[in-house]
Amino acid sequence: MESLEFLLNVLTLANMGAMFVGIVVGLIIGAIPGLGPPMAIALMIPISFEWPAETALILMVSTYAAGIYGGSFTAILLRAPGTSASAASAIEGYEMTKRGRATEAIRMSTFASVMGGLISGFALLYLAPPLAKISLLFGPSEFFVVALLGLTAIAAVSFGAVLKGLIAGLVGLLISTIGVDAASAFPRFNYGMTGLLSGVGILPAVIGLFAFAQALTLCEGSPKTNISGKAKLSWNIMPRWSEIMHCRWSLVRGWTTGLIMGIVPAAGASVAQWIAYAWEIQRGKPGDKFGEGEVKGLAATEGSNNGVTGTSLIPMFVLGIPGGISAAVILGALMIHGLQPGDRLFTDSPEVIFTVIWGFILANFFMGGIAAVMARTLAYVTLFPRGLLAPIIMIFCVVGTFAASGNPWDVWIMIAMGIIGYLAQKYNFSPAGILLGIILGPIAEEGLRNVLIVSDDSPFSFIFSRWISDVIIFMIVIALYYSFKPKAWDQAVEQGEATLAAGGKPGDKIIDD
Repeated sequence: MESLEFLLNVLTLANMGAMFVGIVVGLIIGAIPGLGPPMAIALMIPISFEWPAETALILMVSTYAAGIYGGSFTAILLRAPGTSASAASAIEGYEMTKRGRATEAIRMSTFASVMGGLISGFALLYLAPPLAKISLLFGPSEFFVVALLGLTAIAAVSFGAVLKGLIAGLVGLLISTIGVDAASAFPRFNYGMTGLLSGVGILPAVIGLFAFAQALTLCEGSPKTNISGKAKLSWNIMPRWSEIMHCRWSLVRGWTTGLIMGIVPAAGASVAQWIAYAWEIQRGKPGDKFGEGEVKGLAATEGSNNGVTGTSLIPMFVLGIPGGISAAVILGALMIHGLQPGDRLFTDSPEVIFTVIWGFILANFFMGGIAAVMARTLAYVTLFPRGLLAPIIMIFCVVGTFAASGNPWDVWIMIAMGIIGYLAQKYNFSPAGILLGIILGPIAEEGLRNVLIVSDDSPFSFIFSRWISDVIIFMIVIALYYSFKPKAWDQAVEQGEATLAAGGKPGDKIIDD
């Protein structure tokens, strides 16, 4: 409890000012497809060179927390995720927007994200050393099976078209192999094009498969109609108690997934959201409508991606092992200010590290209020006519992609992925499956390669000899079982359709003789 004495350090004018700047910058940059938290944090480093270490790091962690949440704005309202960590939210969130429920989606997203950030912040404050030791137990075997666990989500997010979903996942895995092989330095599947030597990045893939593909889809409708079909919006940012209770277990599952995946290096929010979403689909009940605007699916994904933020900083602070790209940038800022990560960081510089952690917790708290003001304005884009919205999204896609890397090849890759995503969505081939393959392919490949190296040509015995791998493999088996098992909510939908086809009314039951 001695860390409580450092809470007052956060309440200085300089630290609170840095926090609010970080929140606003993170929300704005996170909402723009192609930019995201790593770029926002990197932009803050030169500004904070001469600042005290705790003030500079509060700026970084506030930008990080807000950037992850900011990506959900455009994911929900436009199906154009600002970050890879909000791609799963685009599925249910945008379907809710199409049905005129944008404000309900934003309410749940805000509550899930704020509470997920707070929970992960307190986990960072009180559980950092023991949780960091758990992350040390993850080796090549664990990284490989975690990637396989993530890939099982493809079957869940295919919504009945499991074969097409698996094909989409395989296409994503194939795309992930494009570029120079990390082990042999041999170029693969680039067909003599130098622009493909660096492979297909996650950011161009996310922007293309969701945002650019969405712009192409908007071009199909009447240019004068809008997304939601409404002429005005009602607004109430505070979630209703009934909404929270309806999604309470979905929120718990999302937060739990985020907390666990945050301490796994290289996994992070991009993987956590899909695992949480697949878990939610498998736990669906009669009456749920996943893929058609189910708020419980949105609650799980939004809870998981912000639940990652705090615990992803644990291995960075305690071990010097960043849990993701954003944490790696913060690690650089930490060392620029003369702080060395490790156990001694908590004993030698407690006034800095605990002040920063409390700053992270308060940033998540204040983020909800600031986001409410911004979301109310951003929600009006759903009233824009399609003829105006589609070209705006395309412009943001091109500018955001180029700004992220400065590589014109990434823009062409993004456009190509957009066409693939548009066709995949049109013919029910799951763009989410393609994205999962692209995200998890390199993690699985590197893990498998390292397993083959350290196992002395006995990969199976090596994998099954490690208890964490065994636990994850058991989870994979369970996930696959529930993915292919007929789901209660899906059976309810089929039952309702059969009832209507037989001339009955919704809610009637059909008895087969």
